[in-house]
Amino acid sequence: MSDDVTVSCQCGAFQARLRGADAKNGNHGLCYCADCQAFARHLGKFGVVTDAKGGTEIYQTQPARVEITAGKDQLALLQLAPKGLYRWHAKCCNTPICNMVGNPKISFVGFLVANVAEPKALGPTRFRYRPEQALEPVTEPSGSMLGFIARTVRAIAAERISGRWKQTPFFGADGRAVVKPYVLNEAEREAAYARKAV
Repeated sequence: MSDDVTVSCQCGAFQARLRGADAKNGNHGLCYCADCQAFARHLGKFGVVTDAKGGTEIYQTQPARVEITAGKDQLALLQLAPKGLYRWHAKCCNTPICNMVGNPKISFVGFLVANVAEPKALGPTRFRYRPEQALEPVTEPSGSMLGFIARTVRAIAAERISGRWKQTPFFGADGRAVVKPYVLNEAEREAAYARKAV
């Protein structure tokens, strides 16, 4: 049975609800990519929202399932590079919240599970992405990336066909993000990608 789960930043000023969050309605995995590590590092949360190997636990779902219940004014947005993913965080305490592409029609959003109050509701971890970029060897099986991609594509297609992609708290009716993204400059980007152990 699907349940709603709550998401909050570390200080509690930002809060959201994910409706129907379970294994059927989303992808639950671990991402070890250098970009996710850089996101956490830039915000000073490396080792807080990442594990000892630099992995970020992610739950990917659809923006139409997201309801911001408090602190929408605390949402901030950055990009690691000019064409990079949109990476949302709470400016009140620099908590990384989620990531997505900068086009609302490609309707998926990956929430950091470190901020989810009821992570068991999300089901088991199905995949491990980019384990070769982890800070330490990853011995656990990677899982099916084909299955992950298939579930993502099906979900995006369903949102497009139904028109639910328009139901998003992250973009306005004009298709632009509700806040202007900040793009890291060269020095910030270099510091963010400096690999360090937790």
